[in-house]
Amino acid sequence: MNRYFDRVHKGIPIDDVEIIDMHAHLGPYYNMHIPDCSAESMIKNMDLCGIDKAVISPNIGLSSDFVSGNNLMLQTIKSYRQRFYGACIVNGNYPVLSMRELDRCFKLEKDVVIIKLHPALTRCKMNDKRMKPVYRFASEHKLFILVHTWLDEDPYGNQDIFAEVAKEYPDIKWIMGHSGGPYGSYKAVEIAKKLPNVFLDIAISMRPARQIEFLVKEIGSERIFFGTDNPFLDPRPQIGRVCLADISQKDKENIFSKNARKYIEF
Repeated sequence: MNRYFDRVHKGIPIDDVEIIDMHAHLGPYYNMHIPDCSAESMIKNMDLCGIDKAVISPNIGLSSDFVSGNNLMLQTIKSYRQRFYGACIVNGNYPVLSMRELDRCFKLEKDVVIIKLHPALTRCKMNDKRMKPVYRFASEHKLFILVHTWLDEDPYGNQDIFAEVAKEYPDIKWIMGHSGGPYGSYKAVEIAKKLPNVFLDIAISMRPARQIEFLVKEIGSERIFFGTDNPFLDPRPQIGRVCLADISQKDKENIFSKNARKYIEF
């Protein structure tokens, strides 16, 4: 019997392993209703399933004002120490301001731990030349960049563009947010096999059956991060997907937090 079967089906929080959510958000979104997108609500949902920490990139920073988004991120992680950590949002359409934000966020706050890009919302391609200063900053500081990646129809951040940039900047550790989107994980795996600086995350609402087992089999659990998209999505199903997956306990612990702790100081 799976050690988590009863806990998951009874809705009991997982408390025997640390869980770090590497892909979360905060606040309202411009074209999707989120019933309660506050930090307090996110923590409540985290506690319901046993998530200890979450790395946040506020939605306003992705879709409109990334400075305001970073301000909200900084304020939130100061208000909820040890629960929230920050992803500094940048926008290639504003290269000078993006560099100011990187300097500001990483100097002001030790709990800002990664950079976040959302090419589709900013309408700036990953391989746009205006992104080069951001990549140089990340390379120099050996940072992770979490990138929203989607299917091939995305002209700004599809998997081919992602792979091109990740190959060009091997000193950056790249997280393929959503692992390429619904049914995009086949291609994401092929990219990860070729590029050792590429990591996958499992945050998404729709996945094929046994997708986590497939990822672990193909690239190993050491390059997979746990993510939920909270508060877009209820984080509890994501917990269940890992807990009930037909993988080893060591694999589950790697995905839940050991991989994150290997590279980032939480």
